[in-house]
Amino acid sequence: MPPVALVFAAGAAAVLWRSASWHAVLVVALGIGLAYGARARQAEAGGCAAVWTAGRHAAIVRLHDAPGGRDLAEATILHAPEGCGGRLRLRVPAGAARAGAVAVVAGRYAPGGALRPLRMRELRQPRAWRFVIRDAVARRATRLYGARAPIVEALVLGRRGDVEPALRAAFAASGLAHLLAISGLHVGILAGWIVLLVRPAVRGRWRWAAGAAGAWLFVVLLGFPAPATRAAAFVTVHGLARLRHRHPVPDAVLATAMLLVLWADPDAIAATGAWLSAAAVWGTTRAQAVLPPARRRAWRRLLAASVGATLATAPLTAFAFGAVAPIGVVANLVAVPLAGIVVPAVFGSLLVGTPIAAGAGLGLAALERLATLGAAMPFGHLRGDPGVGFAVPWIVLLVVTAWWATVRPTWSVVGRRLALAAACGSWLALGVARWPARHDAGLTMYVLAVGQGDAIALRTPSGRWLLVDAGPRVAGVDAGRRVVVPFLRRHGVRTLDALVLTHGDADHLGGAPAVVAALRPALVLEPGQPLGTALYLEHLAAVDRSGARWQAARAGDVLESDGVRIEVLHPDTAWIARELRPNENSIVLRVRFGAFDALLTGDIGWPAESALVERMGPVEVLKVGHHGSAGSTRPPWLAAVRPKAAIVSVGTNRYGHPAPVVLERLGAAGATVYRTDRGGTVTIRSDGRYFEVTQGRSNPLPARLLCVVRDWLPSRASSSSRSGCSLRPRGSSRTFFTTWPSPPRSSRATCGGPDSPPCSGVPAR
Repeated sequence: MPPVALVFAAGAAAVLWRSASWHAVLVVALGIGLAYGARARQAEAGGCAAVWTAGRHAAIVRLHDAPGGRDLAEATILHAPEGCGGRLRLRVPAGAARAGAVAVVAGRYAPGGALRPLRMRELRQPRAWRFVIRDAVARRATRLYGARAPIVEALVLGRRGDVEPALRAAFAASGLAHLLAISGLHVGILAGWIVLLVRPAVRGRWRWAAGAAGAWLFVVLLGFPAPATRAAAFVTVHGLARLRHRHPVPDAVLATAMLLVLWADPDAIAATGAWLSAAAVWGTTRAQAVLPPARRRAWRRLLAASVGATLATAPLTAFAFGAVAPIGVVANLVAVPLAGIVVPAVFGSLLVGTPIAAGAGLGLAALERLATLGAAMPFGHLRGDPGVGFAVPWIVLLVVTAWWATVRPTWSVVGRRLALAAACGSWLALGVARWPARHDAGLTMYVLAVGQGDAIALRTPSGRWLLVDAGPRVAGVDAGRRVVVPFLRRHGVRTLDALVLTHGDADHLGGAPAVVAALRPALVLEPGQPLGTALYLEHLAAVDRSGARWQAARAGDVLESDGVRIEVLHPDTAWIARELRPNENSIVLRVRFGAFDALLTGDIGWPAESALVERMGPVEVLKVGHHGSAGSTRPPWLAAVRPKAAIVSVGTNRYGHPAPVVLERLGAAGATVYRTDRGGTVTIRSDGRYFEVTQGRSNPLPARLLCVVRDWLPSRASSSSRSGCSLRPRGSSRTFFTTWPSPPRSSRATCGGPDSPPCSGVPAR
């Protein structure tokens, strides 16, 4: 335990004991949190994740849990040749090492991702007692429950990796996902049963001390997950309040509990589970508080708690997962009381054995059946695009409900508030709608950070959109649904003029069904190479349902809009008739806008490059082929295209992409390299004479609204002083010169003219 955490714990306990002032706790925690955060940031900067480069690495690590499961295992680096430490994710082969073990591991590391071990050997060192107990519990659960052992491990140990994906999806769709994850409910049930069991032997107020002790033992066994830590802290503060005859404000108890969570794990501030846990408790307490004392019967309190938790967590689940489960309000009325019996029965069966396990098994079967029925209910599970757009309606519903329940206004007041909200909303919508046309003139290309795959969005000067590839879909993660569609929705896209799928591999085609269903493109282009994969057949079915026009792209095809010319350079009919490899059949596009050229190469390698190299000329931007594979981007190709900027769309992978030799070739050719795995989405803007490459995160909504307001207000300032409202992403940026005309009238013409300093880019040929 860090010394600063001990100081915080002692200070918070003293303040609570003396005055129950939660304001003082927050003030004390502020200074300590800043110091602890700075220390954690410094430790992270020296961690192996920030030091290691792509390639082979070795280290001595201590595994946390779940080796050999479906999920990545977490480990702490004890020693590395580079002298670094920190945490590490790795894919541990089944049986290679046990949870909590110290092991020597060597393998291939992908920056920002995980280590894939090639060799691993467990060292003979004692393991912590909690890992020994967890393994014993897992073995006993397997003997007692057989096929249902993964659910028991999820309820008792928090291990969800081995639960069948279909069952996990059913629990999520029915609003019961919190039962499979270790949540505050489990800790509360355990503490409540301990209080009941010790009633004959322990005096009144001290029973909660026993409950709190049992809760903290359970949390230590679990490894301090945020929801369980919050619940144990909640139980502890409740016990202290009863012991001292105090009645602290519920918000004060929640604030103190969440501060203890951050003490145990500062990274919980960015964890969705911690936010959901806090929101659920806040919604539960608020909903129960609005009930009149005369109506606080058990079933009404349970209904209020279910409604409050669902409403409070809906904006978070809509934003993070693109899903809200209203059916959970009803399902939890049955599931929570049932879990109050099943969870202690499971714990009892692990101690006693088969007699209790038989009854607990029936309870588990009932929970599974309830989840299946809830998931099958029409309109019980609402899905949308993850992001702010889908979260806003639920935020409005939560705010309106909380205001109504707290203020209980008259209908006249409600009418005035609704009129004011409608007016503000209409003005806000008008301002945001005006912004893109004012500030995004010209051609804009976005190379999205979708992991190991491609997705490139193009916007023409008048606001038409074209998408080249749709990102990967692997291991149940659909980049089309999770990244591409939310990105386009945030930019106001409702339909695509064209969708170009360079070839049929899953890292380019995987997100296409979700994109086609959400944005219904007018035209779909692809090589037309018949593939028998299930993904390709699913894609064709989605295109048929959307009514989009489908066409096999061939060299010579051209798309033109708003001065933007998109030419298909590859493949031609003769090539695709004899070539069987999908990568070499990738569609190659040249995008032209004025003097600006960009080349999008899909996954072509040296065979296709050899067929094209004689016909190629210089370009400003090159999307590097096949994620920087060593089999592509050869020197003759670079000598022909001579890019000024090269974009590598890449993510965590086991192939070693991008290959160091390719990066060396690009550097030798004078190209500035941008990687999506290092800096995120790459944005290229061009007015036809200049182009700008930016990599970084987008401006926040307050900055965008400020710019809209500044545009509306009369101003004596010159247009150049207002150019700060050019809402480009923040981050590294470089402006290149594409040709040598007279300086454009745009305020961006600040270099390259007869009276201006030279541009930072390289002049075009």
